[in-house]
Amino acid sequence: MNTYSVIMLGPSGSGKTVFLASLYKKLSTQGDTGFFLQVESPEKRKRLNNLYTQIAVDEKWPKGTTYSEVSEWTFTCRVQTEGLPIYSACQFTYLDYAGGRINDEMGEDDPEFDNQLKNADALLGLLDGQRLLALMQGEALGRVWAVNDFPNMLNIMQEIQNKPIHFVISKWDILEGRYTLEEIIDCLYKIPEFNNLIRTRSRGNIPIRLIPISAVGKDFATLQKDGSMAKNFQALPKPFQVEVPLACVLPDMIQTKLKEIMEQKKEISDISIDVKANVTFWEWLGGIAGEAVSIVSQYLPKKYQFTADILERLIELLDTPIEQKRELANNRKLQLQREKEEALKKVTDEETALNYTIKCFLGIQNRLDYNFPESNLKR
Repeated sequence: MNTYSVIMLGPSGSGKTVFLASLYKKLSTQGDTGFFLQVESPEKRKRLNNLYTQIAVDEKWPKGTTYSEVSEWTFTCRVQTEGLPIYSACQFTYLDYAGGRINDEMGEDDPEFDNQLKNADALLGLLDGQRLLALMQGEALGRVWAVNDFPNMLNIMQEIQNKPIHFVISKWDILEGRYTLEEIIDCLYKIPEFNNLIRTRSRGNIPIRLIPISAVGKDFATLQKDGSMAKNFQALPKPFQVEVPLACVLPDMIQTKLKEIMEQKKEISDISIDVKANVTFWEWLGGIAGEAVSIVSQYLPKKYQFTADILERLIELLDTPIEQKRELANNRKLQLQREKEEALKKVTDEETALNYTIKCFLGIQNRLDYNFPESNLKR
């Protein structure tokens, strides 16, 4: 079974542990997403369930990861078919590194940590919504985050090349209604390190996203004047978009690998990859989608090899202008749903389960493009 690794980075208090507990809670059973997650051991399943119970019931929030701790969580995506048999599709391993590794000046070099970073398939950076709110409001907490914690995380990320990056805004529930995602992006671009990273990645056509999530959803937690988050025990948590970062990982990794291969092969078969100055690489590739699939697929590493219709779909969706994303996402919604339903009928083994699961991922990603078309960052 294919396994994909994701490194989670974020300063202390950004919500990494809460995010994982909420992710498992939402995807522990098969619902509208079309698949569910299984944790690798009963002990870890109980730990995540206990964490979520603490979120929903206890007065205090869960404690963050200690400096010396590296929490590794392996989730298996599984599919239950209409006839009720269950098949595994793929695995995602999340490495949750303690926030102290980012903002503790006493931290030492860690070769194992550096090796894990270099071998990861994708990076996930948690942006604390509370600190973002403070930054938007010109408060000291936000300014400290913008000049210290956030740049420290970006410095780590820039060392890792050719990997998709997903920035995840936690605690979106306290930002929603006060600021739009576009306003927040404009504010983040004023941070030189962020602006530089986005520009560099954009030139290399490496996917980079900014995804709003909330581990508890609206009306469950209220920000207090002292900075604490008071829970509303008259309501239950309703996680918002916590499944989206996971769903974006694999499609973005495949697109990155396609770009890598096309750059390495100056000429494949009889097709040159030279393009006109006013046509992007992805526009060119989209123009020959069917032909490109048959050529490029043979060079993909095993864990990125998928059926031709999946690869062609990913190529067709590349480099869509932001102003067209919402309209195209709306037009694709029914088609992706039909493809997902048809793929579920064909699930009989691990390979067909993976094919179906990627179609589920594309449906979730399409919903993100409709609700937050600006979340796909480019400069």
